[in-house]
Amino acid sequence: MAQGKVGIVHPGQMGAVAAATVRNSGHEVYWVSEGRSAETRGRAESAGLRDAGSVARLCETCAVMVSVCPPEFAEETARAVAECGFGGLYLDANAISPERAQRIGRVLSEGGATFVDGCIIGMPTQRRGETWLYVSGEHADRALPLFAGGPLEVEVLGDQIGQASALKMCFAAQSKGTSALLAAVMSAAESLGVRAALERQWTRSGPNAARAAASVRQAAPKAWRFVGEMKEIADTFEAAGVPKGFPMAAEEVFAKLAGFKGALDTRLEEVLRELTGGK
Repeated sequence: MAQGKVGIVHPGQMGAVAAATVRNSGHEVYWVSEGRSAETRGRAESAGLRDAGSVARLCETCAVMVSVCPPEFAEETARAVAECGFGGLYLDANAISPERAQRIGRVLSEGGATFVDGCIIGMPTQRRGETWLYVSGEHADRALPLFAGGPLEVEVLGDQIGQASALKMCFAAQSKGTSALLAAVMSAAESLGVRAALERQWTRSGPNAARAAASVRQAAPKAWRFVGEMKEIADTFEAAGVPKGFPMAAEEVFAKLAGFKGALDTRLEEVLRELTGGK
């Protein structure tokens, strides 16, 4: 392994921002093209990432691995890296429960790697001060030089694995859970013939109606990504002794909206009809 070489698995929209931050901090960044889509290949090339070809080669090449993938693939990705005998620094920046982060940490640590728990809060951005990477664990400070160049901002939360993941779960439960609740409320109001009255009352004593509609419209094309995240939040709530029905309901809402994946111009009425099955 050569110092200064960092692997990113996998460079989606947020992974590309993480990769750009690592590059801006003076490090070479690699990825794995094997089994990836043409869209991902194009994103990696645009970001100036070097192709290691395979996970095994990535592990041989890089001293640091950063995992930014959908939560349902976080554990599978970590195990694939562990099976290659990776012995460097592994930062998991996925939206997963604290318990899953701890489990992944044990898998990597038993294989000789150093594990750092992480989470990203905010949107994919090109500007500093908008999106944050939080890290935790005994060796969390080792991640700081990797992300010093922005646009991601980086902050150490503490020395316990799971702290960063817990923050992500609580934040996402509110931010994305609110979008799911608004979608459900507006869909029910539409089905019952009182949506206009509800929005009128909101202008008097409730949330901003225009912002509520925008929140639902903006969430729909990304709903497919939020399904797995809501499952992780439900597990987090259950472990914390909090009723998990809220994130489970949000999971159901987002699952019904998964068909809007990639939609460029989502109409609110279409979203609401999808939730009620066309009623």
